[in-house]
Amino acid sequence: MTFVSDQQGFALGTVKCGSRKCEALLGTTNGGASWSKLTAPVKNAGGPYNTCPSGQPCVSQVRFATPKIGYAFDPSLYLTKDGGHHWSHIASPTVSSLETADGNTIRVEYKGPGCSGAPAKVQESPVGTNVWHGLSAPRIYMICPPVLYRQHEHLVLVGYGNPAGGIRATATLDRSTDGGAKWANGPDKCGGKDGYASAVAIAEPDALIELCNHQQPSKSGSYGPAYVRVSANDGATFGPDRTIPVPSGLKKGQLFSYQIAATSPRHLLVTMSTQHSSRVLLSANGGRTWSTTLSTSGSDPIILVGFEDSVTGRIAQGNTVWTTHDGGKHWTANHFPA
Repeated sequence: MTFVSDQQGFALGTVKCGSRKCEALLGTTNGGASWSKLTAPVKNAGGPYNTCPSGQPCVSQVRFATPKIGYAFDPSLYLTKDGGHHWSHIASPTVSSLETADGNTIRVEYKGPGCSGAPAKVQESPVGTNVWHGLSAPRIYMICPPVLYRQHEHLVLVGYGNPAGGIRATATLDRSTDGGAKWANGPDKCGGKDGYASAVAIAEPDALIELCNHQQPSKSGSYGPAYVRVSANDGATFGPDRTIPVPSGLKKGQLFSYQIAATSPRHLLVTMSTQHSSRVLLSANGGRTWSTTLSTSGSDPIILVGFEDSVTGRIAQGNTVWTTHDGGKHWTANHFPA
């Protein structure tokens, strides 16, 4: 999902299409209370690792810069200038990440399929155009292309490691606070013998939060709890480890899928999903303490969309859109049409 205001947003997903699934695009102008059908950029949904299983052009993500101008990408690239009613295909290499703000669009593109190890380039273009020029981000040497995070002129490129590999899964981070003119580079700060960053969040003015996991199990066979490390100066220094508690009713040794969002160095939101349930945890003090503000059951994992401002945020789960208007303390459920 992508929102251009608290009220107007767009959602890209899949629907049943005979024996397979096809892409569908929906739009809302009332904050998610109701959704109307728009034109999907393509019929084919993107697969894992930035691939098109069908062999035809496909996409799996969407970002809108204005109510009219939007992009569908990963791995192909499409552009709309009329709010999602018509789309045009933009010939380009694989586009794995794309974020738009402040009148320009920044993308990560590379040649080759999936996690092929091909060098990735970071490029910028005025919104709604196909005129791209390169940004001088340092090279990240990872098999999979880096993921781009953005808030206005604050950019973070993260090359995630492979926690299933035999070596440390430490991530590499490129950071810029001036829209990509100058960059700082370095490893994640999750530390420890087996800690690694599995996700990050950024927030104004210069907050960078790392969500850390343990790569190796303990002698009992269980993994230690995830934790966060918070920087208020764009990664120059980080605070101590702040453990994310396992809510009551869940087993400590269970393997969770985590996501994170933030509106400030103190205001953090973490989602955790298992095969049977999901939780949303909120911290108002930089991870020192946490409270569970939403619990759901079922196999549909939570997809954390993020915050549009300091109080309004979204979560998607199956055909449900959860919205908060108080920073994550309370959530209201709306549904995509059948």
